[in-house]
Amino acid sequence: MFCRSPLCRSFLIVLLSFGTFSCQRKAPGPPARFAIVKFENLSGDPSLDWAGRAASEYLSRSLEHAVDGTVLSPESLTRRAAGLGIEPSGAPGITAQRTDALVAGATRLISGYFEKAGNGFRVTATDEDLATHRTVRILSAVEPEPVKALAQLAREIAPRAGPYLTSNPDVLRLYVTALDRTPAEAVPSLEQALQKDPDFGPAWVSLVNLTNVRGDRAAALDLIAKASARKIDPLDRADLDLTRANIANDRNQRIEALRRISALNPADSSLIRSLAELESSAGRFADAARDWSKLEAAAPNDVDALNQMGYTRAWSGDLPGALTALRRYAQLKPADPNPLDSTGDVQFLYRRFSDAASSYLQANAKSPQFQAGGELYKAAWAQFRAGDKAKADASFRDFKIARAKTSSAGLELFEADWLYRTGRPKEAVALLRASSPSPTADAQLAIWDLMAGDRPAAAKEFAGMTQIPSAAVLVARFVSLPSATAEEWDQRADHMIQGAGADGVRRLALTFALILDGKKDAARTVLDKLVETSPATDFFPRALLAKLKGEAPKLALLPDSSSVNQLRALVD
Repeated sequence: MFCRSPLCRSFLIVLLSFGTFSCQRKAPGPPARFAIVKFENLSGDPSLDWAGRAASEYLSRSLEHAVDGTVLSPESLTRRAAGLGIEPSGAPGITAQRTDALVAGATRLISGYFEKAGNGFRVTATDEDLATHRTVRILSAVEPEPVKALAQLAREIAPRAGPYLTSNPDVLRLYVTALDRTPAEAVPSLEQALQKDPDFGPAWVSLVNLTNVRGDRAAALDLIAKASARKIDPLDRADLDLTRANIANDRNQRIEALRRISALNPADSSLIRSLAELESSAGRFADAARDWSKLEAAAPNDVDALNQMGYTRAWSGDLPGALTALRRYAQLKPADPNPLDSTGDVQFLYRRFSDAASSYLQANAKSPQFQAGGELYKAAWAQFRAGDKAKADASFRDFKIARAKTSSAGLELFEADWLYRTGRPKEAVALLRASSPSPTADAQLAIWDLMAGDRPAAAKEFAGMTQIPSAAVLVARFVSLPSATAEEWDQRADHMIQGAGADGVRRLALTFALILDGKKDAARTVLDKLVETSPATDFFPRALLAKLKGEAPKLALLPDSSSVNQLRALVD
């Protein structure tokens, strides 16, 4: 489950004494984002540990629509990947969740503690500015029971504080107690909470997630159906929709559920980030760019958001918007070479190769060690694509010198790939033949043999090879098998490329085998399926599919200075 809401005119009040406050004018800038962490139990009674977590849960929900700004829920802080998770109830929120609050995007932190006060309970809260570590104010409330004390504290924070999601204090106790128990112990507590209040959404969400994590998807879906028939909170309903989408492995439904959760939970910057990344993976680049923009607006100095916004705008077709975002990034980080690298990438995507080369070289000038000389490699390809082969060769020589200083392996493969793809195949082959024998070099030679139409020579490259050290070598070995029908190639792929996560490699290998065996129509069918299931940010199979269809890829494929794609020449 994720988080809630807007926050607090009252949070702009500074405590002068426990009873007297004076108003402060709200500081300019983005609205404050408050995190309310677990409170400590200083009563000396371990049976009241549950009240510490109840404070975070109660206050974040109660203040949801009562204050200016936004409030993070406890679930946004803990980021429990599997829904429930176990966290010791005695762990002080101020120490255990400070980092979580910062990661989630909080700018203010509310922490506190419970203690005995006569025959009742006192709850005390401290409001801290996370940027300055300054205590803004301290608030306190005393009542006969813990939950009544929390209700009074909420009204101290904001007079318009709303009621909690349940009017039964025992339901809240059972729920937060379950969060700190083992899964086997948690289920009965959650079920008891729902017996007392069937409309209590948080317990439904935790029970569903716990059931799903234990592997009983059918039972989880049955619980979702039952919960959906109740009058539960909109955010809890959206959380259940997200779980249903995850069970169905429906990426579009997952995006829509996350979008609703984010709209109900605008304080959670990490949630916006997750949504933007998922939208990019689904090819919804314009949506992703808008979400990165929201994140940057909430945190104007978040350079990663600006960088991602630049790429997603470029992928969506908005070149001016992409360059604007990256210029803002460069202004915030003038000594950083990465904004120039990203700018060069965007220019390269749009085939502005001369501009891209200039940006890459400027990045290298700022930091020659950046990407171990990789900017020079990118500049070489941009210059080559711009038609200046002399400058391209010069930049590539500089790249070799820079990369050699790092003692990186595989530099000969980079040089051979450069020679082959810039029109010097004989020199490329000679270089690899003279280099130290390796399965990777043999695999590259085999692919070039196949591209030259010499399948027997390709098969000889693997003579005596007893181990396949990488997926790239496996693919090259597979595509070098004797010519066959499309059906036979399909059977070979199913038999030879197996194991967890092998589906993408199998389809890619089958695609290359069919292309290099002259069966391009069959290759298109396989590649269509691969493109449907792969992240939209995997541009290589999409560029290859465009080539098979006789089309130019919409965007140019970027050069990669980290590794050599041994089949890249197929797209060239």
